[in-house]
Amino acid sequence: MTPTAKRVQVRDVVKPSAVDWLYPPPTAEVPKGYVYTVGLQVVLNGWPQFGQLWWDERVNEVHIRGTQVSVCGRLGVCRVPGFGNLAMARWAIEAITAAQEEVGATITHIGDSVVVSRRQPTAPSPATLIAAGIVTEEQLSQVRTALEHTQAVILTGPAAPVVMRSFATLLPDGSRVFQGPYAAMPGWCVAAATPLDADYVVGVRPGVTAEQMAAMGQIGALVANPETQFEAAVRFAVHGRASAPEKLTSGLPNRESP
Repeated sequence: MTPTAKRVQVRDVVKPSAVDWLYPPPTAEVPKGYVYTVGLQVVLNGWPQFGQLWWDERVNEVHIRGTQVSVCGRLGVCRVPGFGNLAMARWAIEAITAAQEEVGATITHIGDSVVVSRRQPTAPSPATLIAAGIVTEEQLSQVRTALEHTQAVILTGPAAPVVMRSFATLLPDGSRVFQGPYAAMPGWCVAAATPLDADYVVGVRPGVTAEQMAAMGQIGALVANPETQFEAAVRFAVHGRASAPEKLTSGLPNRESP
């Protein structure tokens, strides 16, 4: 179907009750006059559920694996209704890929899954982490130097993803970045669809292929809680709960420490 210039209001395609099966309904109503762009209209024509998912700001990522669909967000991971067949799934992926600039999404391939993630998840700046006493100037310098030399940085612990997204702002200008789950990419970088096209991999458990390439020095890496064990130029344990990092130390996080 050829897209037109028509703009579609959310209330015409998404009702608050439509997301009941996904998460508890948001407390706020759909803003009046809020509109989807033409690109998202094309996606909605083939996969209305995507509009329901993308409207809910608590959803950070949509994972498509074959005909199965899952979402990751503030309330955890949830399976949602998928596609009737592989052809429908492929069409939806093509439509979202074509509309990703207007939708504000990044498309990556992790194993046999396609991940549609929001751009620029919120994260504290490195300066904020230093001011809070979570990261020291020396630790930040180590991370910056490793990334400048396309080396690997590994963070472990429940709060590691928060610090990872903050450190992503240290990536060099113009870098091609393969984004794994819960990653963030600064605006001066370019998204890479696969690790084979990337200068760096950033994310939580971004996949065996990406981690193996980082282990062999083929790409730089900023990885939280990796799936495999590999050598890294810099490795820190991030102490604290998932949304509240407390400090960085060398070694593994001690969850019993205050």
